[in-house]
Amino acid sequence: MKELIDTQLDKESENRQFRETQFLVFESANNLYGIDILKITEILKPVQVTRLPNAENFVLGVINLRGNIVPVIDIRKILKNEYTELTNLSRIIVSNIYNKNLGLLVERVLEVVTLREDQIEGGEIKNFSENYIEGVGRSKDKLFLIFNLPLLVEQYKPKELNQTELEVYDR
Repeated sequence: MKELIDTQLDKESENRQFRETQFLVFESANNLYGIDILKITEILKPVQVTRLPNAENFVLGVINLRGNIVPVIDIRKILKNEYTELTNLSRIIVSNIYNKNLGLLVERVLEVVTLREDQIEGGEIKNFSENYIEGVGRSKDKLFLIFNLPLLVEQYKPKELNQTELEVYDR
C-alpha cells in the first residue's frame, strides 16, 4: 500500500514539473514582469485616454475599446510613483479580471515565455515584496516578477462602504 501511495505521489510531482504556463513579459519601472497570458485579451498601442475626475493618481482614465469602456492604470506609477513616459514601444495590455477589462500601461512588451511549474519560484518572495507579486519566473538568462493581477486590482480598488457610511451617504 505504501509503495502505491509513493508511486502516486511521484507521478503527481512529475506532472507538476511538466505543467506549463505562458506569460507575457513586459518592462515597467526598470524591471521585468510577467502576466499569465490567459488573463490578457489584447495589446494596444497607446490611445487617447479620457481623464476621470478625482481618480487615484495611477488611474490614467478610460478608453473606448470597440464600444467598451476600459479603465487604464499606469503600472509604473503604482510601482515607482512615477508616470510612464510614452514612447513608440509603450503598450496598453488589456486584461480581463473579474469579468471586467482593465488596461495596464507598460513601457514595452518583450515576449511570451512558456515556463514549467518548476521554473517558477514563489513563496519565499511574498514575505519580502508587495502582495501582488505571485512569484519569480526564470527564462534563459532573465528573471521576471509574476503579477497576481486580481490581488493588484483588489489592493487598489475603492473600499466598499459599510452600512453606517451608506446611511450617511444617503442623507
